[in-house]
Amino acid sequence: MFVFSLVFMVNGIEKKVKLKFEEIDKIIKNSFVFIREDVKEMQESIEAMRKYLKKKDKQYESAQKQDKKIQMEFRSDVDDFTQKIKELNIALDNVKEIEKTVVVKKELAQMEDRIRSDFRNVINEFREDLKEFNKRVDYLEKGKVKEKKKEQGESVWRIFGKTKK
Repeated sequence: MFVFSLVFMVNGIEKKVKLKFEEIDKIIKNSFVFIREDVKEMQESIEAMRKYLKKKDKQYESAQKQDKKIQMEFRSDVDDFTQKIKELNIALDNVKEIEKTVVVKKELAQMEDRIRSDFRNVINEFREDLKEFNKRVDYLEKGKVKEKKKEQGESVWRIFGKTKK
């Protein structure tokens, strides 16, 4: 009986162990199913994240390219502006030089006009003196003496456009 009860106990324990194993097997199978579902969900989430990150990376790269393009255009515009400023400075220097030349030429022209007019005046006075001298020579040749009263040194100073008193 002891053997029978042992066998029965063993059979009972075996059944309980078998049931427990079946329960554990179901739990494990369910766990694996849940784990597979979780892994599948995680893979889907990871894939969605990858797509999102790739999209954002492309947007970032596109924005960087656009920024670089804008920077290059800006640099080009700044270089052009700097070049034009240099050209304007050179042109301004040239205009200042031309202005100085014009002023100098104007002053020279004024000086030339003054010299010409002074020279004309001197020549006219010289002609008058020459006429007067020719008249005196004519009178002397005819035997008539006609002296003009003049101040001392007047004719010398009139030649230079000045009168001395």
